[in-house]
Amino acid sequence: MNWRGWLVILLIPTIILGSILFYIIIYAGQTSKRIYRSELFGICEPITARHVWENLSLQQSFEALQSLGVKRLREWTWMSALLVNPTTLNQTFAETLNHVLSTITAYNITVMGMAHDFPSWMTGIDVDLQTVPRRDTAPGSEYMKFLEKYRESWKTLATAFPSITFWEIGNEFNINEFLHPPDFHKSNFSLQEKADITTDLLYYGSLGVHEGNPKAKTVLGGLAPDPDINGIAVFLEKLYMNIKSGKWPSTDPDDYFQVACWHPYLRQEKPAESNWVRPNKAVYNVMERYGDSNKPVFFSEFGYSDNDTSQENISNYLLKAFQLASAFPWLETICWFRLIDPSPESVNENNPPGYGLISTDWTWKPAAYAYQSLIKGRDDFHWANFLLNVAETPVYPSKDSANKIYLFLEYGF
Repeated sequence: MNWRGWLVILLIPTIILGSILFYIIIYAGQTSKRIYRSELFGICEPITARHVWENLSLQQSFEALQSLGVKRLREWTWMSALLVNPTTLNQTFAETLNHVLSTITAYNITVMGMAHDFPSWMTGIDVDLQTVPRRDTAPGSEYMKFLEKYRESWKTLATAFPSITFWEIGNEFNINEFLHPPDFHKSNFSLQEKADITTDLLYYGSLGVHEGNPKAKTVLGGLAPDPDINGIAVFLEKLYMNIKSGKWPSTDPDDYFQVACWHPYLRQEKPAESNWVRPNKAVYNVMERYGDSNKPVFFSEFGYSDNDTSQENISNYLLKAFQLASAFPWLETICWFRLIDPSPESVNENNPPGYGLISTDWTWKPAAYAYQSLIKGRDDFHWANFLLNVAETPVYPSKDSANKIYLFLEYGF
């Protein structure tokens, strides 16, 4: 082959790449902008508890929230931390939470409080914070005494922190880890028993919240995908069947929760129409069948761990999930799990590693930039990933060059 042939071979990929860059610079800057509802962007993090227990920097936490552009924060308001009994606050935690709330409110961030624990002063059961007495609705039973303390505890929290306008009653009570009997590991509640107890918890928790702050809304404690998202629909149906049965104090779902909520995790899979859109729509269809179609929905947890999924894939999966969410007009917020990786010494089954957008040394991971790019209304991160991928071949720019192209497109430098 003569020199002209080699020149043509070298020019072809250069022309193709040049065309792509021309399209990105001239057209994509306008056409790739996507308008997202600001309240769609939420994040999960127990900022208050981590500051008290781990000395997590509040200032850096606030700066991270502000830099990312977060509009909603799901804050852990554990009863074992904030309360010493159903009517008395733990002042150390209360003062820290008030500081967090006042600062975040100034950033125009809405806070949702969430508690899923049952302290021993509430249950009479030591050690295990996810254990409740076995269900016995007879007047004066230990179970009914527990529910009354549960109601009073929620009332105390809602009264003490009126700037919290959403309270999530529990977390993943449809799985054994978060709701089990005193002899856990030897036995578990059946799915129906968990549904019955969860119905009680929702009713008494909502009653307490509304006694403490009539303006606040209660949120169904996010249901876990067990064994997958379809399992959420099964459990939600059991809750509605209980409510409508007439065997509970009210047949109105609003007396149990004003916002529906679940956790559509996919483990290591990429969100798609088949595995994410259709199953989530099926969960919402349960709400429709029981007359709750006007009720908003929160995904109070969704995310991936870089312990088992590459950071590049997590960035792409995050972008894809928010884009697919346009198929859910009823979805109000996605709370990405989570803001900051847990400290290594705190990692356990219920506090898994690798889910943070930000590392423990405050370094932003690629997914944090992807999240920020969405909030800013741009999809240029897609092009950045494309360029980073094609840069693997020698005829294209290096990854370093591709990264500079992305920084220029996104930030102008």
